[in-house]
Amino acid sequence: MSHQDLADDMAAWSSVRVRKWMSTLSEDNAPGSINWWLRTRWIAQLHVCDRTLTAEARREWAEVALSLTDRAERFAGYDRWSAAADGFNLRTVLIQELGSVPGDQNWERAALVRSVLAAVTLTPDQAGELAERWQALPVDQILLLRRHKNLLASLAPLVDQLPAGPDAERVRTWLLVLPNLP
Repeated sequence: MSHQDLADDMAAWSSVRVRKWMSTLSEDNAPGSINWWLRTRWIAQLHVCDRTLTAEARREWAEVALSLTDRAERFAGYDRWSAAADGFNLRTVLIQELGSVPGDQNWERAALVRSVLAAVTLTPDQAGELAERWQALPVDQILLLRRHKNLLASLAPLVDQLPAGPDAERVRTWLLVLPNLP
């Protein structure tokens, strides 16, 4: 079966079957097209957005979508920043819609915040200083600022629901800087 036929067929698969298929992949047999992976992830995301499913089923499909994104990065060279932003945004949406799940690394609000903050490579002060002169920066630095903006924007809808503490303060500081980033 071709990868194209496989993607068409996957629309009818269960999350368990998709996970089982993913477990068989290696560098030798995995699809190499980013677009193939993104299309397949979109199929999983349709289930994530299906409000007729239980919260548990939607989270299961979201975990499949996150795994598909990881494999797009691993097997097709999907940009790690884009993969991270995709994952953070998906997690934010489900936490907003279904609530935080204490102790769950994907679905706990505080765990999401820690993940996002661990992914950034600049401080808010560094980003703010660069943003003041972003039009004169080399393209790679502008892109770095844009990547930070994309990652951190996922936290904006959750900021008022964050537990008090240093992470919440860092998020609030970042959210003040975000409008100035390109």
